[in-house]
Amino acid sequence: MPDISTTYMGIKLKSPVVAASSTLTKDIDNLKKAEEAGAGAVILKSLFEEEIRQDSGLDIDTAFHSEAYDYMSADAAMVYGAGEYLELVCKAVKAVSIPVIASVNCEGGKWWAEYAKSIEEAGAHGIELNISFMPFDAGISSQEAESRYFEVVHEVKKTVKIPVAVKIGQNITAVPYMVRRLHSAGASAVTLFNRYYQMKINTKTLELEPVHYFSQESEAYSVIRWVAAVAKESSIDISASTGVHNADVLTQYILAGASTVQVASMLYKKGFSAVTELNQGLGKWLDEHGMNLEDAVGLVLRKKIRQFQTLERVQYIKIADGSIIR
Repeated sequence: MPDISTTYMGIKLKSPVVAASSTLTKDIDNLKKAEEAGAGAVILKSLFEEEIRQDSGLDIDTAFHSEAYDYMSADAAMVYGAGEYLELVCKAVKAVSIPVIASVNCEGGKWWAEYAKSIEEAGAHGIELNISFMPFDAGISSQEAESRYFEVVHEVKKTVKIPVAVKIGQNITAVPYMVRRLHSAGASAVTLFNRYYQMKINTKTLELEPVHYFSQESEAYSVIRWVAAVAKESSIDISASTGVHNADVLTQYILAGASTVQVASMLYKKGFSAVTELNQGLGKWLDEHGMNLEDAVGLVLRKKIRQFQTLERVQYIKIADGSIIR
């Protein structure tokens, strides 16, 4: 089998397949299964900013809507407290030999940067900042909203030495520019993209309820476009997320420029054997093309310039017979 090892955030991984942050990765036995199946790294279930506030006895930020906070507290976010999360990090690092990346889901603010230091001291090999500030206030401009991302990264990097990745949503105005600024602020990697919690209105009770659904393969294709765009404009490491349900999609992400690919929905559907399936499928493709993973990362950008132009202008170009321009 060809070499499928990769380097992500300066950390050597034996595989580009990463177990994404989910309820599966808050369980030590599942982390062991991920390692046995061949995962390159695991990203622990996110610690939410609200949990840190709750454990610290701090007031809820006035920018965070109280009703939304009640919803998050009651259902989606409150999985464990801040102290328990540090204990999870410690246990995870001892339980597996692959890199353990902690995840913090934050709205913004400088006050929690010290907690990142606690995560580092607990032994995490890296931190993924899942920055989910949503500017619902009409008085907040896009520049102000995006500046919070840079402030968070800057403050965290002042307190930790371990590498930091930033997971952003797809609702950014200028994704390559945003990523370049995050890189300048100290981020070693970026994850494209965050899948936000969705909510529906129960028309009988008039209450908000969470909507849980797995990703679909079709969701990957808009992400692949942005992975290629970011890889062309920045040297930052890219972790692709969403829609990975087979080795073909994994390979496409790699060819577009991703160093790693995060998997969650496929793990829920097939179990951790999905990691082995993905590794084997990628290895088969590499073997058929006589290359290692390092050769394949971003290959499309290096070899198919006209195809990349198609990615940039796909909304304007009518592609004859549904095929890509060659």
